[in-house]
Amino acid sequence: MNKANPMNRFLSTKNSYTVAILWFIVISMIALLGIGLEKEHLSTLPIVILSLVIALVVWTLLDTRYVIKQHFLLYRSGPFRGRIDIEKIQKIKYFSGLYVPVTMKPALDTKGFIITYNKAEDVYVSPAKSDVFLSELLKINPNIEVSN
Repeated sequence: MNKANPMNRFLSTKNSYTVAILWFIVISMIALLGIGLEKEHLSTLPIVILSLVIALVVWTLLDTRYVIKQHFLLYRSGPFRGRIDIEKIQKIKYFSGLYVPVTMKPALDTKGFIITYNKAEDVYVSPAKSDVFLSELLKINPNIEVSN
């Protein structure tokens, strides 16, 4: 398997409030599942649904990252994955706030970048070492417009 240069791997920064809320949800769901199994005879469907939601949240918390490989930016957040041709990135805008005006948000922080590519598509990312992340993207596509 062809591994990317470790310098080109960026974990998502994590907002402590977001992470605390997500872990609280996971622990609460596990507790509910335990209480439900102990006090009642739960059918299989609620057990499966709660287990899948718990797994999804934990997976997202533990596996949100970005990789620059050749001329692609690969992102993943749990089961959500995507690939952006860096040559097609037009704009990268710094963003800070709770409401991010894009649909795809593979990020765990409220501070990050909105990347616009393919003329009208957007993705929100929050890479650690954001300055290195930006410089790596600009090495591949120096025409990216970067704004605050």
